Amino acid sequence: MLVVLGLLACGAVAGRLRVLPDGTAEALDRFVIVLALPGIVLARVPELTLDAATLVPIAVAWVQLLVLVGLVLVASRVAGWSRAVTGTLLLCVPLGNTSFLGFPAVGALLGDEHVGYAIVYDQLGTFLALATWGTYVAARYGTGTTNDAAGVARRVVRFPPFVALLVALLLRTTGVPEVVDGIAETLGASLTPLAMVAIGLRLRLPERAALGPLVTGLGLRMLLAPALVLVGAAVLGGSGLAWETSALEAAMPPMVTAGVIAIAAGLDERLATALTGGGIIVAMATLPLVATFAT
Repeated sequence: MLVVLGLLACGAVAGRLRVLPDGTAEALDRFVIVLALPGIVLARVPELTLDAATLVPIAVAWVQLLVLVGLVLVASRVAGWSRAVTGTLLLCVPLGNTSFLGFPAVGALLGDEHVGYAIVYDQLGTFLALATWGTYVAARYGTGTTNDAAGVARRVVRFPPFVALLVALLLRTTGVPEVVDGIAETLGASLTPLAMVAIGLRLRLPERAALGPLVTGLGLRMLLAPALVLVGAAVLGGSGLAWETSALEAAMPPMVTAGVIAIAAGLDERLATALTGGGIIVAMATLPLVATFAT
């Protein structure tokens, strides 16, 4: 978790001191979306496996996404938030930072025996949701998009991470050439550092008008989502490593890559930055609390 904060701080300091050229954050956004994210899709999707032990984290990941999407839409309608704010929340709230922050947090707070379930939650839940749901939201709510189905569909099929997902699914049947796997792994490894620096370069105190969406988004993402998982476990009689891991993964702050996609799509840049950057800071206090209740 300290590494994540360190990367965020590096970006924030560089932005404050203006030591990087204008447009660096936007260039990093494009690199993440066009190369780094497709790289990690190609590196990870062909390796995915599915068995009975993985059903709990997979189900929890997708159910919480559906619930959070519904709650964001209701909150947006009641509060009268703009299209840009709604799109930003639909990207950042349902998708948590379940890998780069999630894996070490689960290992440190719950134990290394939980990490396997965290990987399943991320790879077959959050990760696939980013490539599918994230693509749709960027196409549906992004700047210059139209509401007609054909326009949304065109943007979806042209979105680099979605194209990479289709290629990766094909490679599951044919096998991944060694050179392709090596390139994909190298590009994918750059995802988190570059995305964190891009967010850090933009990190500013939120404006007063953004406080409502910000507090709502972080509350839904980091408090309500894990609470619902714990309630669901109690109602269904669920217990053990899979449920404990799922509860803590559901409590992770908004995914940094989702914030980068929101910004690149022309949504609310300051809100996306506040959700992803501020969420990491808030997580230092909320994750240990959730871990205590989960166990």
